[in-house]
Formats: sequence, C-alpha cells, structure tokens
Amino acid sequence: MFNSNLLSAAVSSVSVTLVSFSVFAGSVDNNQPANVLITESKLKNIEVIEVYAQKRKQNINNLSVAVSVIDGKAIARQQLKDTTQLSALVPNLKITNNAGEGTPPAFNIRGVGMIDYNTSTISPISIYADDVVTGSANNLSINLYDLEQVEVLRGPQGSLFGRNTTGGAILLRSQQPEKEFGGYINASVAQYDTLSLKGAVNLPISDTTAMRFAFSHQDYEFSTENQMPGQPDGGLKQTNLRLIVKSEFDDLTITSKFHLEDWSGKPKPIASLGINRTDGNGRCSPSQAGSNLCMDNFGSQVGGKDFWAVNADTADRKHDTESWGASVKLAWQLNADMLLTSISGYRALDRFHSWDSDGAGNFIEGSMGTDNTLFSQELSLAVEMGDSHWVSGLFYVSEDIKQKNDFDLFRDFRAIPELAAVPAQFFYDNRLENRAFALYSQIDHKLNQTFTLIAGLRYTDETTDYHASADLDLVNAFIPDLWDIKGVVEDDEFSGKLALNQKINNQASLYYSYSRGYKSGGYNAGYSTNPVQAAESEYAPEKLDAYEIGSYLQFWQQNARLHLAAFYYDYKDQQVFVNQTQGIAVDHVLKNAGDSTIYGFESELVLTPSVDWELRLNVGYLPKANMGSFNQHGVVVEDNRLPFASKWNISGAIIHEMLVLGHDLTAQLSFDFQSDFYFDQEENAYTQQTDFMVINGHVSYEFNPALTLTLWGKNLTNTEYSELRFNTIAALGAITELKAEARQLGIEASYKF
Repeated sequence: MFNSNLLSAAVSSVSVTLVSFSVFAGSVDNNQPANVLITESKLKNIEVIEVYAQKRKQNINNLSVAVSVIDGKAIARQQLKDTTQLSALVPNLKITNNAGEGTPPAFNIRGVGMIDYNTSTISPISIYADDVVTGSANNLSINLYDLEQVEVLRGPQGSLFGRNTTGGAILLRSQQPEKEFGGYINASVAQYDTLSLKGAVNLPISDTTAMRFAFSHQDYEFSTENQMPGQPDGGLKQTNLRLIVKSEFDDLTITSKFHLEDWSGKPKPIASLGINRTDGNGRCSPSQAGSNLCMDNFGSQVGGKDFWAVNADTADRKHDTESWGASVKLAWQLNADMLLTSISGYRALDRFHSWDSDGAGNFIEGSMGTDNTLFSQELSLAVEMGDSHWVSGLFYVSEDIKQKNDFDLFRDFRAIPELAAVPAQFFYDNRLENRAFALYSQIDHKLNQTFTLIAGLRYTDETTDYHASADLDLVNAFIPDLWDIKGVVEDDEFSGKLALNQKINNQASLYYSYSRGYKSGGYNAGYSTNPVQAAESEYAPEKLDAYEIGSYLQFWQQNARLHLAAFYYDYKDQQVFVNQTQGIAVDHVLKNAGDSTIYGFESELVLTPSVDWELRLNVGYLPKANMGSFNQHGVVVEDNRLPFASKWNISGAIIHEMLVLGHDLTAQLSFDFQSDFYFDQEENAYTQQTDFMVINGHVSYEFNPALTLTLWGKNLTNTEYSELRFNTIAALGAITELKAEARQLGIEASYKF
C-alpha cells in the first residue's frame, strides 16, 4: 500500500514550490515594466479559457458555477481511455468501475453519486456528448478520443440543461469539422498485450460543408493475473467510430453526428479474499485478508504473494456491447439577437456482461443483459436584450430499459444432497419506461459594471412505468413468475438557481450561488431475492439545497490562474444504494436516507513560471460527507460517511518543454492522491480503501511537424489499490475485490497529415 512518507514528501515539495512562487509573485512591482524583473522571453501567459458550461461560449471568469476544463492535449498526455479515468484531473471527482469494466460505473462529485451495480439506475451525474444527454448509468462509460475539451460542472445542474442532476454534469465536446483537409493517426503498444490505434481525418466537401471521421481501437488485457489453470486474465477489444458533418450557411448551422461502439472480451477476474485464519484462531485483520494466512469458508485461498494474483473461474464469463447513436443539431440565427437551437438525439445499446464474485467456487455469479434505447429532444431560444442574456428551453427524453439478468447462488451445493435446499437461481425479466418533460429558463442580467445577476427556474415532470418479473430455479423445482409486479412512479417539481457574479477586474471575479437540485424517484430493478423486496423497490425523489461561493483569478502578470470554490449541501431524502445481508445472501437495495450534510472546498492552480514550464495542482477537501440515517422494514442505514467520499483528493502535474537537437521534447509527471474511503455505507474496515497515490508520466519527442514519438507510463510506483471491495463475509467468509491496474509502460507514434 501507499507509504505515507511519500505523501509527506510530495506535499512538502508542493508547499515549498507554491511558497516560492508566492514570494516571487509578491515581489513583482506592477508599476515597473515587465522586463525589469521578468523578461517577456521567460514568461508564457496562460491562455484565456473559454467554456460552454452555460450553453454558449464564455470566458470562464463570467461563470457562477465550478467547472474544470480539460483540453484534448491533456487527455492525450495522460493516456486517458474513457470517462471513468477523468477523476485523476478534477478535484472532488471520483469514478470507478465498481462492477467491472463495461458495467455501469460509479460517478461521484462532492460526495454525490450512485454506486448501484444494476442497469436501471439514473445517475445524479449526467454526461452530455456534443450536447446530447447519454441517459442512464449504462451509458456513462464513453471512450475519449479526438476531443476538443471536456468540462466537468460540479453542483446541481438544471436551469440550462436537459436532464436534472443533483451531482453535476460532464460535457464532452468532439473536435469539429474544419474546412481544410488534414488528420492524424496514433499507434501505441504497451504491456499486457495492449494495442491501440486512434485517428481522425478532416474532409472539406464544399464551401459550406465539412466532415470529420474519427476512430479508436483498443485491444488489451488486464494486469490481474489469474492463477487458476485454464482461466483467463480478462481483457477487452473496443472499437469506436464517430462521423460529424457540419454545414454552415448564412443564418443556419446544421451539425449531424453518428457514432458506433463495439466492445467484446472477458471481464476482469475478481479476487476472493478469505478472512478466516488458516490456524483456526478467528479472523484475519483487514490488512491480512487474502494473504496465505487466510482462507474463505470453504478452505480456498487466493494463492501467490503478488497483489495482482487472483484465483477465479471466469472462463465462462464474457462481455459484449453493441451501441450506436445519431444526433442532429440545428442552430438558426433568427436575427442579430436571437438564436433558436434544436437538438435531436437517439441512442441504442445492447449489452451482455456476466460476472463472478466468488473466486474459484460457484457460489455467487450472475449476468446483466440490457437492451437500452433513448430518444431526446431539446429546443431552446437564446436572446440578447441589452444588458441581459436570456435562455429558455423545452426538453423531452424517452428511455426504455429492458433487462434480462440472472443471479446464481451456491450452485456448487446442488451436488451435495444435504445442501441441495440452499442453491437458487433467479431469472429477471424487467422493463422500465422513463419519460421526462422539462421547461427551463435562465437569465443573466448585468446590473452594472461589477455585478451580474443570474436567475434560473426549471419545472420537471417525470414518469417511470415498470414491469418486474422473476422466475426461480431450484434443485427440485422451477417456479415461474415468483413475482410479477407493475407500477408507476410519477414526480414533478420546481428547481432553480440564484447567483451573483462580481467582476473585480479583467482577471478576477467572484460568484455567490444558491441552487436547488432535484432528482426524481423510480424503481430499482436490481437483484431482488424475494417478492417483498421486489415490491418495495420503489424510491422517492431527492432534493439538494446547494450554497456555494467561488472565484476565478488570474495574477502574476497573467502567468498564474487560481480557481476556488467552497460549498455547503443540505440533502433531503438522499437516494442511497445499500448492501445488506439477509442471512447468508447479500441484497442490493436503493432507499431514501434521511437528511444529509456535505460541505467542502476545492482549488485548481495553474502556474507558468516560464515559456517551458507549467505546474498544476488540484485540491479537493470534504471534511464532512455524511448520509442521513434510515430504518425501515429491516433496511438500516446509519449516519455514516458516504461511499466514495475521500476527505482529501489532491492531483497535479509538472510539464516541461525543451529543445533537444533542434526539436521539441515535452515531459510530464503527474500524480493523483486519494485519502481513505469506503466502498459502501457500512464503514466496514474490510471494505475500506486506505489512502494511495498513483504517479503517471510521459515523454514525447517531435522529430518533425508530422511525426512524434511518446514514451508513457501509468502507475509508475506500482501502487496497490482496489476498484471495488464488496462484503461477502456472511456468504463466503471473504471480501470480493476488483484490483486496480498495475504499472504499465508503453510507446506511441503519432503522424499528422
């Protein structure tokens, strides 16, 4: 595990660096010419950041929301494969493949998130890919390739966006077609049989129309080493295609997009970490779990001393995803002050993922089969009225989720007559139809040269129709329609925002904000094990009152940029995913907890002390992120810390550019530190992830304007940490664990044309 001395050294180094820069910056006399103390050749002004966080291109200083901006170059330097890896660059953002890659990931912003493993969940954090909402948690994992930038908005969003979210929103903006021919191709090889090919080509078609075709292909294995004979280490092949056609006329711009994804392979094998001492003297400690000192209830051990060694029978497990989508955006400039925008989107996803939670045995296994279709339509009107900018819109989304899942419990007992009454396999046939309609409006009114008032209002009307049924297979019987439940969950609510932006000068601004976030209720079509639990799987809406103060500052002759935000959340009826044990079975339920409280702080600092150096430091601090207590029908939620809510997360990077033999060489070293957190609501020491730090790096050399060679490394210190720890102590005497990826080194060649 991570050595705390390393953290101390890293923090000390950062502190010394920042103090040095602060002293140096403070010593500059702004009344003196710039070349008195710092020559122009030594400094590189930070570029002005322009964002689309409020549905239009704006200078970031004009915002009243906390937003992190990641450009396409930063994504490429960090070798980020998909949206689940963005947390290394954004404060108070945590994302993990909590049920294995290819399943619904857990997104968490400022302690607000959802860790549900099933495929019916609507996350409190939405992704908008080129202005089109991606829908349920099934679609949150998106490969990152050929992007202009990514924006992560923290806090409730609703008065400007289609989907209502309490946690935040992530905006993906693809590279747009240009009117000149060009493109690139990147080829990479790395450890664990990793092959990657990415590229794009830009084609002008006429004076008004251009198209851009981009692709990404990944073929890789996981670093987990499966020691069970004949069993795979797991890995995926992912092919992603995107075509954008853009036509620009005098008053009308039409942007059409088509995308296709094809993923297949074997899931990452889990480690079943036994917690019973092999000498019979009780339980192993959490740090000993899975070692040679420990075994599960059936005498099984992981085997081997390597952290990434597992022992899992996953040969019959597989993953397959086929998805595609299309969208059309019409932007019609009615006159100099009015812009009418229509965004139509459709997305279809067909996925099968089978999983294993028991190591070498056949005790807790299952599958997720999902047929997901989504249609969305948004119509908005933006009007400039002197000192005011006003946006109003209509939004409609229709999403159908069909599930064909199974849950296979204690299959190995079927061959033992004395235990034949225990095994059971559930087959689920669920359908959810979600319909949401919303009206939203926001006005930005410039009160004077200093203050701008922002006021937004939203009305949401949402309906979820569900039909859940299950069959049960026992050793001596098959019970069809163990339950067959239909129902409707209907919600409607007003939410909104009131904020004030204070312009200090051209390089500094403050904002003060209050937002009411709202997320509707629904039905949790998960792995229920009895009719009562299935019948009680409806959940109610959650509401969030968010108070925030922040600033966007540029200083040190515009060679430093600092973004700060402090927030306080008052949560009502928070939707909490709960792992609970009923006898030896582990059940997953989604319930509304009581009132919750979250507050914290964020900062993002960028320094460019000279033309060839850049330093970045992001700090997220959550001193309190507790859920409200809940006790109903045997489901108990204590007033514990929220899952995936580290008190500290700190990340940063040092980037250095230099000339070597007359050509550009760029080197980057980055880190991501996360303090302790829990994977569920129990605060169980066996499911705690202790603090860790991951260090990544890359060196690229530009041989000429067309050819660049890059050496890169991930997790350079081979830090040992988990993507998931799941409590299966009652059933197996073990902890189910998904290992995070080990150190990986690779090389990439990039050719531009």
